[in-house]
Amino acid sequence: MSKGDLVLIEDDEWGAALLAKFLRDAGYTVSVAGTAREGFELVCRRLPDCVICDVDLPDVDGFWVARRIRTEAGDVSATPFVFLTATDEQAVRVQGLSVGADVYLTKPYRHAELVAQVAALIGMARRLRGLDSYGPKSMPGPPAMRGDLAQMSVASLLTVLDMERRSGRLKVRTRSGDAETVIALEIATGAIVSATIDEKSRPVIDALRAVLSWKKGRFWFRGGDARDGGDMPTIGALLVEAMRLEDEANR
Repeated sequence: MSKGDLVLIEDDEWGAALLAKFLRDAGYTVSVAGTAREGFELVCRRLPDCVICDVDLPDVDGFWVARRIRTEAGDVSATPFVFLTATDEQAVRVQGLSVGADVYLTKPYRHAELVAQVAALIGMARRLRGLDSYGPKSMPGPPAMRGDLAQMSVASLLTVLDMERRSGRLKVRTRSGDAETVIALEIATGAIVSATIDEKSRPVIDALRAVLSWKKGRFWFRGGDARDGGDMPTIGALLVEAMRLEDEANR
């Protein structure tokens, strides 16, 4: 049984054939397209579990593909999306995040890393679709999602929660030596309405900048009743702003 249906959009025929074989050997069904428009049409036809797309394509670019998928009607708009890129420039990552990418992998990358990211994204998307499996959201129960930051970054997790317009509480914990830090974010239908660091209230953007830098740790998300985020900035807008501030701080 296939682990999932993938669409690979890559114009390098040799590279696409090699990557497709590796993904098939890992247990996935893979369909390949060589241009942005062909890839978008393939995604809409197949409704895959994940899209893997190169940024540089011969007709348009991968940003166009991601933007079209995210604005398409129906379930296809929430499809997990992985960008493959030859550059690690911050501006390119910010642009990709703003159009809805979940994960960036910079070439050259290890095929095993791509497989791990795809598996994590598909698993998370399936868990999100099953958030109600514990019964009414007001009832106590185990966390709807949990995972390791080494397999799924906070940015990717928040992007998925934003796309799914989820409400609930996200808690992320990391350890440095004997010290442990916990950041909690209250999420209301695609907005972060409040944040704490070690149970002390902090501005959302400060907490977000801190947690985005974490490479190791654990996360838990428990869904709650749908709430209106009001005029609060969307998760996507906050992520872009946090990355911009970090880029300026590191110059």
